[in-house]
Amino acid sequence: MNLRSLFAALYSIYLSVIGVLFKPVKPRDQVTLLVSFEENAQALIRSYKMHAESLSYDVTVLYTRHAVSLKNELSGIHSFYFNEKNPLHLLRAVSILFKSKFVITDNYFLLTSVLNGRPQTKCIQVWHANGSLKKFGLEDVTNQLRTRSDINRFKKVYSSFDFVTAGSDAMADIFKRSFGIRDSQVLKTGVPLTDVYYDESKHALQHKWPKKIILYAPTFRDYDMHSVRLPFTEEQLAGPLKGEYVLLVKLHPAVQHHITIPSENEYIKNVSDLKLHGLLKAADILITDYSSVPFEFAILNKPILFFTYDLEEYDRKRGLIDHYETVIPGKACPDSESLLEEIMKGSYHLKEIKQFSDTWNKYSEGNSSEKLLTFVEKEIKKND
Repeated sequence: MNLRSLFAALYSIYLSVIGVLFKPVKPRDQVTLLVSFEENAQALIRSYKMHAESLSYDVTVLYTRHAVSLKNELSGIHSFYFNEKNPLHLLRAVSILFKSKFVITDNYFLLTSVLNGRPQTKCIQVWHANGSLKKFGLEDVTNQLRTRSDINRFKKVYSSFDFVTAGSDAMADIFKRSFGIRDSQVLKTGVPLTDVYYDESKHALQHKWPKKIILYAPTFRDYDMHSVRLPFTEEQLAGPLKGEYVLLVKLHPAVQHHITIPSENEYIKNVSDLKLHGLLKAADILITDYSSVPFEFAILNKPILFFTYDLEEYDRKRGLIDHYETVIPGKACPDSESLLEEIMKGSYHLKEIKQFSDTWNKYSEGNSSEKLLTFVEKEIKKND
């Protein structure tokens, strides 16, 4: 057993002990959001504030370091910063979860494993993406490098999910395989983070840059956390693309503080500190790779290009979904020249993008947050 696995095993034991200590705690009419990415929580909080008078429960928010910008949304809401490595924070977190009738989370948290065998507190996984181009959970290719103890620990977390929200039948099938859940556990309420894309009002960022916008939003590579390959150089933006575009780079939260964008200038800007939904609304073209961002951007029915310079390496080390190149709504471009050609030809596959969105956002109709909060309300009243 390596040190990482040993630490995780001890962490799990510590959580189990806390769970036993707090077992007598009775839940109140409280719903807790356990947050690592702000987008779903932001949508749920806004909807809760709009409909609070018709809901019988209070909301508490536990947020991690990747979601600290959520603080601006939390006025009037009980909230706590949660450091997963702090033993005292874990004590408080378990106490808050046990006082809740529902816990809504957006990621893999070992913390939720304490909810196993506690039927009075239900856990809903909303996940931080409304689609997936890479394998995760029980299908993660890196599982072959894990110990039996690791896999059992993962399953313990997945078994704490009473429900998982899905925006499509395609994603529901992925969740069933990745988390080992049943059909009856899938909530086809749509994904809260998509609600904002159905608001047709323009975003302020659309007027921030005088040029047309190419947004580059790559996924992170856990085997290379300190560098990024850009799709274009300053010379390509000024030359073949005639200076008509600015390249905005939005790094994944996991790496944005570890990477410095090379050659930042009037044509290339690092916008990793800006919110994703505003950038997507402002962008004229999205360039990505194996990220889940296209599933959101497709709602806007704007051009998407795929920069897949390391497709074989990424598939080998992280694992892509089957038939990746036929699933994506556009051409997989292995180099900058291929991307330039697509832009200069105007080959944007808009019909495919619309079909892609219809498939993956089938149940996300702009009111997913409200539908989920209403489901929780009905469940609480049913069990009172």
